[in-house]
Amino acid sequence: MAGIGFELKKMFRNKGYLSSVKAYAFSSLVTVGPMLICMVMITVLQQILLQLNVSYLERMSFLAAVVYAFVFSLLITCGFSMVISRYIADKIYLREYNDIIASLYGVIAVCLGLGGILGGAFYWLAPLPSGFKLVAYLLFVELIVVWLQSAYLSALKDYMRIIRGYLAAVAVTLLAAFLLLNLTELEKGIAMLISLDLGFFTMIVLSMVHLESYFPKRERNYFDFLKYVKKYPSLLGVGLFCSLGFYVHHFIYWLGSPLQEVVANTYVIAPFYDVPAFYASLSILPTMVMFVVSVETAFYEKYRAYYGTILGTGSVQDIKRAKTDMVQTLMQELSFMMEVQLFFSFVALALGITLLPHIGFTSEQMERYNILVIAGYLYAVMFVIVLMLLYFDDRKGALAVTTLFLISTVVITIAMLPLQNYGFSFFMASFLALVAGLGRLIYYLKNIDYYTYCLQPLFVKGKRME
Repeated sequence: MAGIGFELKKMFRNKGYLSSVKAYAFSSLVTVGPMLICMVMITVLQQILLQLNVSYLERMSFLAAVVYAFVFSLLITCGFSMVISRYIADKIYLREYNDIIASLYGVIAVCLGLGGILGGAFYWLAPLPSGFKLVAYLLFVELIVVWLQSAYLSALKDYMRIIRGYLAAVAVTLLAAFLLLNLTELEKGIAMLISLDLGFFTMIVLSMVHLESYFPKRERNYFDFLKYVKKYPSLLGVGLFCSLGFYVHHFIYWLGSPLQEVVANTYVIAPFYDVPAFYASLSILPTMVMFVVSVETAFYEKYRAYYGTILGTGSVQDIKRAKTDMVQTLMQELSFMMEVQLFFSFVALALGITLLPHIGFTSEQMERYNILVIAGYLYAVMFVIVLMLLYFDDRKGALAVTTLFLISTVVITIAMLPLQNYGFSFFMASFLALVAGLGRLIYYLKNIDYYTYCLQPLFVKGKRME
């Protein structure tokens, strides 16, 4: 999260609960803001469709179009987001701000080119009305831009302006939904998709204006970030495998389970699994916020002190002391995050048992929801550990853990299909990956002297003399 650390440290330096609440609110906004707003808008629009007694086919078409846009836009961008975060952080460290905004246009062009072709081919062949195809496709490409912009927004300091932009997007969505439902003869599902398109378009425009004003000097190195793709291909793999592992069990249930439902001869989904999974995924958001706060305000200072002592004039005793301090802080923060996430997981279970039956959840869906909340806890901790490995630049370890996570999710899900114990495979795969990630992190910390002193290049490679 390039740039946000400086602002969080300022807020936490000020005494009082208000400053802490402000810091957590800003961290939440930058970390999970776009995704949370997206989920809230979709949930509200779905409930409106339900209240209007819209036909099941129309509601399912809307839901399936949104699910496809949401999931596949994330998969298109997740690898590039990991690379671009590294690129932005390096550029800010080197004070080369002029390349940043150009890279945003470059990565948008690459992802829109890739996603635009795939999405265009899908909707070109789909037997859907042309109007529905167009608005569903627009939602998909808009979400690609939204996910990419969110990687850059963490570098901005005017968080109130970001909040205003998000609130404006929500207001436009709801106002458009109200007007289209009451003043036009459009089908309700298409009206809701148009409303989402207008809301996300507002978010994109306001975020782009904000980013342009913060990074006004524009260079034309639009594709300079591709050097990082070539230099750090493992980051692409880590981002893609982590997100693909999170969704691949859905794909297997869509294609190979009795839960499968084909909507409008186009979308293959499993709503009796997807809906509990959607609500369960909300329970892991606190960890994403806590990670940013803990790392940027507590761990990073110790991390910088350790490597600063090595690069400076510190004695052997100073280096040992700094290393012990860094490792202890890391373990304390990791334990704290696990405790906080455990608390929120219990809260999610309690709220789910109390509230979800009132919106039509069956006992089977409740069982899946409970399993997925616990699996989400394991996944969230595993994801934090992967990010910590990347903090130490252990890309090899992070790639190994995420590869294990993806492969084990696929294998276990397929193996357990006949048992119809949906969701348990995700729990088992997350547990395996968590154990592997924790083992790798402990191993790395025990051997950090080796990785620090022995794996670094002793000489700078130069061009060979002709």
